[in-house]
Amino acid sequence: MAASSNIKKDNYYKAGSDELATETPLTLTRLETRRMLTNTSSRLVIVLVGLPARGKSFVARKMQHFLNWTGVLCKIFNVGKYRREAYASLQREQGSDQQNSGSGSGEGACDANFFDPNNVTAAQLRERVAQVALKDMLAWLDEVDDNAAAEDETSTHDTSTHGGINLQPKLQYRQNERIAIFDATNSTHQRRNWVLEQCTSPQLRGNKTTGCVFVESICNDQELLMENYKFKISNSPDFTGMTEEAALADLLQRVTKYEQQYQTITDDSLSYIKIYDLSTKLLCNHIYGRIAKDLVPALMAWHIGSRPIFLCRPGQTTIGVDGEDYVNKSKMKKTDLRQLNGLSIKARKKSMRGDSLGPAGMKFRGDLLEFMAQEVKDFLSKQKSVQDMAATGTSISGLSGLGGGHWYFGGYGSSYEHDSDNDEDGGSFSNQVDTAIDENNSNSISSMYGSGSFPLRVLTSTMPRAVDTVVWEFDSQVNVHQMSSLNPLDKGDFAGMELDEMREENPVWYEQLEADPYGTRFPGGECYQDLIRRLTSVVIDMEQQVIPTLVVSHVSILQCLMAYFRNTPIDNCMSIEVPMHTVIKFEPVRGGGFRETQHYLGEGVPDSLVRVSSSDAGENDALPSNNSGSPNNASRALPIWGDAVPPQK
Repeated sequence: MAASSNIKKDNYYKAGSDELATETPLTLTRLETRRMLTNTSSRLVIVLVGLPARGKSFVARKMQHFLNWTGVLCKIFNVGKYRREAYASLQREQGSDQQNSGSGSGEGACDANFFDPNNVTAAQLRERVAQVALKDMLAWLDEVDDNAAAEDETSTHDTSTHGGINLQPKLQYRQNERIAIFDATNSTHQRRNWVLEQCTSPQLRGNKTTGCVFVESICNDQELLMENYKFKISNSPDFTGMTEEAALADLLQRVTKYEQQYQTITDDSLSYIKIYDLSTKLLCNHIYGRIAKDLVPALMAWHIGSRPIFLCRPGQTTIGVDGEDYVNKSKMKKTDLRQLNGLSIKARKKSMRGDSLGPAGMKFRGDLLEFMAQEVKDFLSKQKSVQDMAATGTSISGLSGLGGGHWYFGGYGSSYEHDSDNDEDGGSFSNQVDTAIDENNSNSISSMYGSGSFPLRVLTSTMPRAVDTVVWEFDSQVNVHQMSSLNPLDKGDFAGMELDEMREENPVWYEQLEADPYGTRFPGGECYQDLIRRLTSVVIDMEQQVIPTLVVSHVSILQCLMAYFRNTPIDNCMSIEVPMHTVIKFEPVRGGGFRETQHYLGEGVPDSLVRVSSSDAGENDALPSNNSGSPNNASRALPIWGDAVPPQK
């Protein structure tokens, strides 16, 4: 008995009690709130809270961008915009174009006195515009019901079915879920309770269930605040036409007016997230379900750093070119086809995958190294102090090299030290980089950066051709992360087939693919919507990096990632072209979006010319598609899986 008792105690300390978990009145009570909040509602309101210049609008744009990419319709309702429009209308009614004393010359601009809580007239106007904005927001959210009713009406009378399959695309990933962002200071308990009641009260909303989450942005870093103030006065319409000194003084006075009545969130019955100093710390209360799974990690990842992100396909392979799964048979030489047909099915598929780089692919691998070395050099030259954050710990006390005047890239056990006092006009460090790049050999680059310290994060699929593209001679210096999440679209039963073969094999399914290429799943495989789900964590990983990041993946994956960085409607991503031997560079802009440039590293003229975009968050940058009319009455553009070089004319 004593031995048995000792074993039980030992097991308890190793694995805890093995007694079956049972519900108690206490646990049921405590879990009820969690159960209610974990349920996914078709409507959600994210209410921003915070003083001016705390990054609320930046966070709003990043959330909208991210959520739209995941397939959820998201829209920002900025109360400041409503306020400027209302004040401009009031001025026109009064027949006066005069602004408040000290305000900007932009239409509807208001000076700090407009935000004085003792200014009764202005307070009433601010209250009215908040009501209008909220009313518009709720009306937009309730369009979910209108769309569902229209969809039911269509399905009732629709006869476009074939073999039991409805060929009329419902596009549920765009219609049945909406998130609205209420962007305002919402600085008092009274205002937040009013918003909460208007959104969630059964008496006001009936059966239109709506979730409500508050996101408060708090910044106490005075240096960071001053930088934010300067950015705000240079971009906000409220300060158009004012000198920097006058605009800054007016903004600081406005902040003081808000601070007089500001009340931080203290009610723990609310669902809220507090963001401190632009994501250095997050505090979550009653946050469950999809918000906890996707949005909280994204909020932690977003930052205002300037690191670039690079995307490219693997280099050209031995047979043909890199394909989505396999190379295009129609572009293969007859001798290669005869050899291919003589192989077993397994060997045939492996051969067509192009598992090894051909001469052009190997040349691209070398050119890619040279290009990335130059880009890393350009990035570092812009930094006054850079630490290799690729492999840091969770405690800031554990970070080495956080002193001034040195650059450390010691995340993997060693470091390169840079003395800024001896680096005038791009001096010694820049010259070392130039020398290494000019000599174009791995030994020079290795000696420049030191052992195990090349400041570049590389993510690839697990496909051999992708990994081989970044197996540079000094591969021990670059930490390559292979991720199955970056593997190409799984075509399931149709793996290895061309589109015409798929049409012949299953014409009914092919009609559905033509009607809805984004949401149609390959039998036994995936659809583009599935790719977004598995790429969510990859995007968050890319967003959180503070050093240059290179992603080597395949057409379908890069189409989804480019849609994110371009802010292209996600169900149009299939029409995005991804040229061979081309590096697509995305650089962050202050507003939260990205600027894109494309760099062709191959020989001669690119096989296809793809326009370069320069777009900020909030702007849709979709490439033109081949479809005409609405998705419900016309075929949509099929995905671009054509990875072979177009025939020469």
